[in-house]
Amino acid sequence: MNPFIEQALLIKDELINYRRIIHENPEVGAVLPKTKAFVMDKLKEFGYEPTEICESGIVATISGEKPGKTFLLRADMDALPMKEETSCDFKSTNGCMHSCGHDMHTAMLLGAAKLLKQNQDQIEGIVKLVFQPDEEGFTGAKKMIAAGVLENPKVDVMCGLHVEETIDCGSIMVRKGTVNAASNPFNITIKGAG
Repeated sequence: MNPFIEQALLIKDELINYRRIIHENPEVGAVLPKTKAFVMDKLKEFGYEPTEICESGIVATISGEKPGKTFLLRADMDALPMKEETSCDFKSTNGCMHSCGHDMHTAMLLGAAKLLKQNQDQIEGIVKLVFQPDEEGFTGAKKMIAAGVLENPKVDVMCGLHVEETIDCGSIMVRKGTVNAASNPFNITIKGAG
């Protein structure tokens, strides 16, 4: 088995717990004090020095000894103002709900942060971890960009993800995309076992 998959499997229960903690405590918009504190504490626990570059907008970087490009990984953290009507034992009771999967996005990026730290010697370049507030209100990305999230170091490539209930577990969908198709095309190649 691939060593990265083995490492990921070792933290599976930990990530499930992170997701449930975040799910049970949803916050809406740009002011996410509990979520921000949880993410910052975990990143510090893993050995990062996270910074808040705008209200609840968190950035942490990690680099290896080898030179390379700067790759940004992004997760959104905000919930929606809707009552959760599920029966799960970690359901929200505050009138808000992680109905778009941002609890999973945040937990997955925390998992990536932990795995990157465990394999820091293999990193070529820099990985910038970005935890974004207010994706649902359409202000979080704008505020983070205005605060310089794409600079210092300048981002070469970025990746975000979204969970989708219509896709089978263990599968991924990839969409070709660009910042500017004329000057910055890219293709994604994925290698690995299904």
